[in-house]
Amino acid sequence: MSVLMSPPRGTAPLSQADGVFGGRTGAAHSGGVTTLLVASGRGGAGSTLLSALLAVSAAGEGKRVLLIDADDFVGPLALTLGVTPRASWSDLRGGRATPLDVATPVSATLTLVAGGAARLSDAGAMSTPLNAAERKACMRRVSTLAESMDLVVVDCGARLDAVLGAITPHGAERLVAISAGSDPVGLAATYALCKAVVQKHSALPVDVLVNRHEGSDAARCYDAIDAGARQFLGLTLRLAGAIPADPTLDAALRAGMPFPDAAAGSPAAVAAHDVVMRVLAGRTPSRSGA
Repeated sequence: MSVLMSPPRGTAPLSQADGVFGGRTGAAHSGGVTTLLVASGRGGAGSTLLSALLAVSAAGEGKRVLLIDADDFVGPLALTLGVTPRASWSDLRGGRATPLDVATPVSATLTLVAGGAARLSDAGAMSTPLNAAERKACMRRVSTLAESMDLVVVDCGARLDAVLGAITPHGAERLVAISAGSDPVGLAATYALCKAVVQKHSALPVDVLVNRHEGSDAARCYDAIDAGARQFLGLTLRLAGAIPADPTLDAALRAGMPFPDAAAGSPAAVAAHDVVMRVLAGRTPSRSGA
């Protein structure tokens, strides 16, 4: 697979291109709805923020988006988006809720499946952590909500069990590995995530989305991870794009501004919009200036 380098600025037009990516038409050919499993090799890389930006950007273009918070401990996406869900996906354990019970409308085109602790279960069940089989079973039930969607974004955070539990798998599903550090430890963490996932799901395509870096800095981050994957895993990674550091957005969110208002027009949101539009159009970014 050829890897190109820097996304063109501006908004890429939507198309229903066939291939690995694709909207409703592409999903029919690849056996599922386009699904992005957003994950990081270490905490603090920004998977929750980027998951929200990707989902909100696609929903703003009229695409029907299902956003899933795969964290069954904290579940930060509901707080980020300013909604109060009645139930979380962990309430699906034991049949205490249906998939529709855990679907929280955020807008006309965006639906959130919240994470965090169970809300409808009895106290004893709520205190018992999900095991791997239960997590997988709950996620399979959640996946039925995707049938009416154009895009699914899953925030898996930095937990490998959350990533593995969220993999369905199907032909239109991809791991989006977030790299937020150009330091050796950060790069190694992203590589380790890719390695751990492909060892169990060798056919799962892997993209690298570089966070808090632009241009040649982002390109160097991607190149370092891709070189390791090629040499030791025989795996070619794809560069999904780069999201710049955005202190204004960070400050607005810390001040309590509603997410859509804080993100609107921000550099990070514009870059995330470019990324998700290319995903839905089935296009790769160009390599100069990533």
